[in-house]
Amino acid sequence: MNGKKGWILLCILWAGSVLFAGAPAGASLPSGEELRVRPAPAFVSGTGVNVRSGPSTAFKSLGKLDGQDSEELAAVDAARGEDGKTWFLILSAKAGEGWIRGDFLRFEGLDDSLWRLFTRIRRDLGVTPVMAVSRLGKPDTTKSRSFRPEDRPEDVTETEMVYPEGTLVFWSMKDGAFLVSADFTGRIDGFGEVAFGADADAVEKLLGPPHGVRNRVWTYHSGMSRIHIRFDMDGRVDRLILERDPY
Repeated sequence: MNGKKGWILLCILWAGSVLFAGAPAGASLPSGEELRVRPAPAFVSGTGVNVRSGPSTAFKSLGKLDGQDSEELAAVDAARGEDGKTWFLILSAKAGEGWIRGDFLRFEGLDDSLWRLFTRIRRDLGVTPVMAVSRLGKPDTTKSRSFRPEDRPEDVTETEMVYPEGTLVFWSMKDGAFLVSADFTGRIDGFGEVAFGADADAVEKLLGPPHGVRNRVWTYHSGMSRIHIRFDMDGRVDRLILERDPY
C-alpha cells in the first residue's frame, strides 16, 4: 500500500515539474531594446483587451482585441507603465498601433529567426495600407478590386500599391487588413537584415541553408509565410518577395 502511494506521489511530482518547466517565465519576455531591433509575433490572451495610446490605463483606448480572433500582432517596443507593469507597443491590422499590457499578451516564435524576420518585415512595411503610406510614402498607383476567395464566406477587397521598385498587396476584410505579399527590387534597404547586394554566404549566415532553390532563387518558409530571395548573375541579392497565406 505504501509503495503504491509512493508511486502515485512520484507521478504527481513529475507531472508538476514538467508543467513548471513548460510555463513561460516573466524574465523571458523580450525587452524594448530587443524589440526595436527584432520585433516579435504576439497574440492577445483574453477578451475585450484594450489597445491604448500610451503605456498606461490613463491613456485612451484605441480599440479592443479578442484572443479568440487569433490575430498575429507585431510587438515592436516595450516600456514600464505607471502601474509597474510592462506594456508592449503592438501593430494590429484591426486596432492600428497602440499599447497592450504584457499580461494580456502571449509571445510565440521568439527563437524562430524566420518568424522574427517576417514580423520585422511587417513592421517595416506596415500591417495596413495606411501604415504602408506612412512608411514608404504615397504609391505611384493604387489598384483595388473586390472578390470572394474560394472557401471564404465573405468578399475581400484587394489593394495593390505600386511603387517605382516595389509592390505591396493587402486584403481588407470586415475584421481588418492583411499583408498578402511584398515584392521589391529597391527603394528599401532590404527585408530586415537581408539587404540588397548581399551575397549568398551572408544570407546563409543569417538564415541558414535555404529550404528550396530554383535557378537563382532561394526560398525560406515558416508557418504560412515564405520569403523568396533572388540573386543576380554576380551572386548578389537583387529581388526580395514576401508571401503570406491569409488563411
